[in-house]
Amino acid sequence: MKSLFIILFTLFYSTIHTLASKQEANSLLKWKASLINQHNPLLSSWSLHPAYNLTDTNRITATAPCTWYGVHCNRHSDVIKLNLSNSKLDGTLQKFTFSSLTNLTHLDLKQNNISGPIPVEIQYFTKLVFLDLSRNLLSGKIPQEIGNMNKLIIIRLAHNLLMGPVPGSLGNLSRLETLDVHENVLSGVVPQELGKLEFLTRLSLSHNELTGRIPVSVGNLTKLELLYLNDNRFNNSIPEELGNLKSLVSMLLLVNGLTGPIPDSVGKLRNLEQFVLHDNELPGYFPESVTNCKRLRYLTLGNNSLTGPVPESVCKLRSLEILDLGTNRFTGPIPQCVSHFSPKLQVLDLRLNRFNGSIPATFLKQNNDLRRINMNGNQLKGFIPRSLINCRNLEVLDLGNNILTGGFPHWIDTVPKMQVLVLRGNKLNGPLHASNTKSPFPKLRILDLSSNGFMGRLPVNYFKNFKEMMSGNRSASGDLYMGRHFMYNDRLKLVVKGLHLELQRISVINMIINLSANKFQGEIPDTIGQLTSLRSLNLSHNRLIGEIPTQMRNLTLLESLDLSSNKMTGKIPLQLTSLTSLAVVNFSHNQFHGAIPKGGQFNTFGNDSYQGNSGLCGFPLITGCGDEDRSSSPTLEEDEDSSFFKGLSWESVVMGYGFGMFIGSGIGWVMLYFGSPKWVVRITERKQVRHQRKPRKDHGIARQANHRAWGSQVFDANSFI
Repeated sequence: MKSLFIILFTLFYSTIHTLASKQEANSLLKWKASLINQHNPLLSSWSLHPAYNLTDTNRITATAPCTWYGVHCNRHSDVIKLNLSNSKLDGTLQKFTFSSLTNLTHLDLKQNNISGPIPVEIQYFTKLVFLDLSRNLLSGKIPQEIGNMNKLIIIRLAHNLLMGPVPGSLGNLSRLETLDVHENVLSGVVPQELGKLEFLTRLSLSHNELTGRIPVSVGNLTKLELLYLNDNRFNNSIPEELGNLKSLVSMLLLVNGLTGPIPDSVGKLRNLEQFVLHDNELPGYFPESVTNCKRLRYLTLGNNSLTGPVPESVCKLRSLEILDLGTNRFTGPIPQCVSHFSPKLQVLDLRLNRFNGSIPATFLKQNNDLRRINMNGNQLKGFIPRSLINCRNLEVLDLGNNILTGGFPHWIDTVPKMQVLVLRGNKLNGPLHASNTKSPFPKLRILDLSSNGFMGRLPVNYFKNFKEMMSGNRSASGDLYMGRHFMYNDRLKLVVKGLHLELQRISVINMIINLSANKFQGEIPDTIGQLTSLRSLNLSHNRLIGEIPTQMRNLTLLESLDLSSNKMTGKIPLQLTSLTSLAVVNFSHNQFHGAIPKGGQFNTFGNDSYQGNSGLCGFPLITGCGDEDRSSSPTLEEDEDSSFFKGLSWESVVMGYGFGMFIGSGIGWVMLYFGSPKWVVRITERKQVRHQRKPRKDHGIARQANHRAWGSQVFDANSFI
């Protein structure tokens, strides 16, 4: 009897699960049919075999949804996981029958093209612990009903188009460890209820439109390791209670409107590695308590309103990799220890402050990983320290707009990875003597020595060795920008195409030489034509003489050329019209003469490009060139005519004229006597018809030329931005 009961129970249990399995299969097939690309090859296994029925359990096992792509079942054939991430799904969740998959614990649909709202029926997934709908096109609000799914541990809804507030009901999810909704359009204030999530380790609300204060209740999340609130519209001060987050490793509050001093309680965060506050409105002094965070790797306080001196205690942060204090109001001398306090330091950004005194003198040879040094826009004096030669990994050195003196630091050309050297706006002087380095500056992309007192001839030896400017348009890694870092972007102030620009990042195709406003003499060397990747060349406001080298026609990527305010002579080479990328030129205030070249981009430049050259003539100047203008750029027809008549004497012309008169008179007498012969009329009519049907190729060429001239004015805006 007992055996019979077991058999009956087994059959009943098997039948119930078979019914449930078929219901789950039909639900999934219904959703598949609603997809725009329901014939997605990845879902080809999603189908019911014709033999699928309720009596043949062997067939059921072979064809149940548990064997389908992305579907995982437990030992009872219940669907418990659905992993269709990056499966090219295109559709919505509106036909998804949530109530038929009540045993589901994991739902992963990230990185597809699922659009529309998140249905409130998602609350029927009462056993769900993992929900990932990130990197889709979901819109609408986050349903309050998600707060009823009290077994959820991980919620990821990032990179969608979700709008509205962050639901306060999420505070009911007592088991939640990860809440990631970054890169949406969420607005309003952050609900205080989130402070009840005592097991939360990751909270990412970044890149939204959230406003108001950072909730004080966030200080209750004592297990929190990552706090990402950056790129929102938070205002008011940073809560003192954040100092309670003893487990915190990373705090990103950058790009908000935060005000008020940085709380001293930050010094309690002994596990903190990333403290990123740049681009806010923070006043006050350097937060000295932060120097107690000995594990700190990234400290970025740039672009705030911090004042006062930077304390020597900053050098206690021996694990620091990035120190960004740029664009503040710090005063006093730079602590001498910052040049060697951390063997891991890669970025030292002190630009646009009010630091005075000298540049720290001791950059050590060993344990030196510095790659970026930016002290632009301070009041630093004295010589450039020779110990910078020990920074063998240095890629960017910007000491521009200070009061530095002395000669050009020629020894810096031995630094093998140097890509950007900016010394503009100082009081440096003397000639640019190259060192004995075999290949100086092989990686250099940007050289700006403008507004100094350098003299002598242009540095031919450097021009011959700028290998990157000869062939480089992409970095070896394929990156579009230099030194891209999650926490830091290079920023440079340059004069490009006559405009003062602050570059927020540096494109790898930026190849710039600016030696303007110095006292360079002599001629422009022919070797300048070898720098075929050059985008901008500014040699203005010097004492250069001689003619423009015709080799500059090889600079096919050149977008900006400024030779103004020199003493250069000769004609502007016609070959420069082949530079189709040229957007800005300035030849003004020299001693050029002759006709201004026509064609290409030269048809787009205005008077300002040529003023102050009394010997120049032709478009766009009012002064015409007469015969000289015509002869300087002869047309094709003129060339053909001149070659045809070349060598004919006046006797030949007279003989031809007389013979023509005789033949013409004879034909006229015949036509008058016999009437118009039909063969003559037929030939004449055929020529007229052919002439009428002949396409006007000259107009088409003109239109194409105009199109090319206009189109060549459009240059890549990303070249310098």
